[in-house]
Amino acid sequence: MLKPYCLIVALLVSSMLIAAPQLHSNNSDKQSEPAQQSHLHGTAQLTLALEGNALEISFESPAANIVGFEHKATDEKQIKVVKQAKQKLQAADLFSFSGSDCSLKKTEIDMSSVIEEGHQHNDREGHSEISANYRYECSTGEKLETVSVNLMSRFPAVKTLEVRWLTYRQQGATKLKAQSNLIRIR
Repeated sequence: MLKPYCLIVALLVSSMLIAAPQLHSNNSDKQSEPAQQSHLHGTAQLTLALEGNALEISFESPAANIVGFEHKATDEKQIKVVKQAKQKLQAADLFSFSGSDCSLKKTEIDMSSVIEEGHQHNDREGHSEISANYRYECSTGEKLETVSVNLMSRFPAVKTLEVRWLTYRQQGATKLKAQSNLIRIR
């Protein structure tokens, strides 16, 4: 049996293989554009993998969508914004489910691109990402029907959420907007 993280990796690899020819054919005369598309302000990515009763959700966004800037926080106001954003990302009600009861078991938030965490020091310039990983345990994973995503209501700068999901039955992809925040996985 594959571990849920393996499912996420498999989903990401398969989606990249599917998307690669499309990116190449659409941008054959624009060599720099594919790299720019991977970091698009207003857009974030969400990946879901369900194996048995274990549901893994991975979120990644340009830092500007979440905190309004893409550099290390330099003053108390920016540090406060980062801490508030982290609290929002840790909220238990970012996702809700139908078809099965799912309870949050673990959350990992990476804000290191915009705030010093511990003794890490990163002077990398340019684009910064914020990521979050959520592990849920569902009472009956095979009956999970929908996932409602409340990220865009918490972070209005996220205009589009590109979603990919994988279950033992199927895989799919969709784009969510604030007014349409429901992922149908069954």
